[in-house]
This record gives sequence, structure tokens and C-alpha cells, in this order.
Amino acid sequence: MTKTFSAALLIASAVGSVLLPAGPAHAQSAACSAAVDLINASIAESNGDLNPTVQQTLATKLAAIDATGADKDAIDAYAHALTDDNVSSMDAATTEFNRVCAG
Repeated sequence: MTKTFSAALLIASAVGSVLLPAGPAHAQSAACSAAVDLINASIAESNGDLNPTVQQTLATKLAAIDATGADKDAIDAYAHALTDDNVSSMDAATTEFNRVCAG
């Protein structure tokens, strides 16, 4: 299932604001930074078409990130939302990821 994504897709800055995908991404922890890098790369490589194959690949890569605590919870929740057929919009997962990882 192709999911809808908010316009400000997981691009968290160090000051906590959300940037558009064209801007550089910054995160507070190494795990969040790795997640942002993977998400940005997936968006770029797929030309913004996060189809089910891209979603599954991204979810697998996100699950492999060595994270702990709230970072792990937010990254895992985002990865799960990517592959959950009951989730039609990534807005809630995106918001939570940005809240945790924006610092």
C-alpha cells in the first residue's frame, strides 16, 4: 500500500523545526542522524515515490540502526508504520519521529 506523507517528511533540524526535503537534515543523536540519512536517501533515490518496495527496504534498513531509548522507539515506530497495511498516512509517525529526533 502506498502511504501518504506530509510535505515536511522527516527532515528534522537541530533546533527542532522541520525543513522541506530540499534542505539539509540534522538530528540530535547518531541513531536519529542515521535514520534521517536513510529516509532522505530513499526519497532521493525513488524520486519521492515511496512505493511498497521502497517502504519495505527502508523499514528493513531503519530496523537495523543501533538505537536505544526514545530514539529506538521512534525509529522502530516509523519503520513499522511503513509496512503496516492498516496505516494509510505517515503523518503521525513522522510527527513523533520529528518530536523525538529533532532535539
